[in-house]
Amino acid sequence: MGFFGTIGDFFQSDFSGLLTFFYILSGIITAAFLGGCIYSWLGILSVSEREKDRKEKHFKIIRENKSPRAQQWDSIVNMFRSDDPVQWRMAIIDADTVLEELITELGYQGDTFGEKLMSLKHDGISWTDAAWEVHLLRNKLAHEGSRYPLNQREAFRAYKIYENILMGNGYLA
Repeated sequence: MGFFGTIGDFFQSDFSGLLTFFYILSGIITAAFLGGCIYSWLGILSVSEREKDRKEKHFKIIRENKSPRAQQWDSIVNMFRSDDPVQWRMAIIDADTVLEELITELGYQGDTFGEKLMSLKHDGISWTDAAWEVHLLRNKLAHEGSRYPLNQREAFRAYKIYENILMGNGYLA
């Protein structure tokens, strides 16, 4: 029997039971690990469902308690989101009316919206030029009607200007 035969006998006889023990132990550890993973995954699903329900309840309450001003703005936003250029035109005209309400609430006087905008310019309000730009667009739409070629890019730009002015002044908050 040589040296290698002795080593082979040693591993076969003494460690065969130990090897079986490690196989069983590794199976138990693997099963426990997989069970823990499944338990954690189910816990995460449960938490995410509760979080989703909580958010839905929160936003539902917010939607139900919207001010008339916010509801009017939502209607304007829906017109801007339309694919219909006629809706965009109406949205710009309505948004300009809301902008005039804001400027009036800020205390600027004038018989026309243009006069109120001039008062803004004299006071150095930073968004005066943007307000003039969208008001001039509104005038083109009101006076030229469908002859003025309004595209989606221009309508979206007007929407963002109105939104930035109204949100920036807390009018829609």
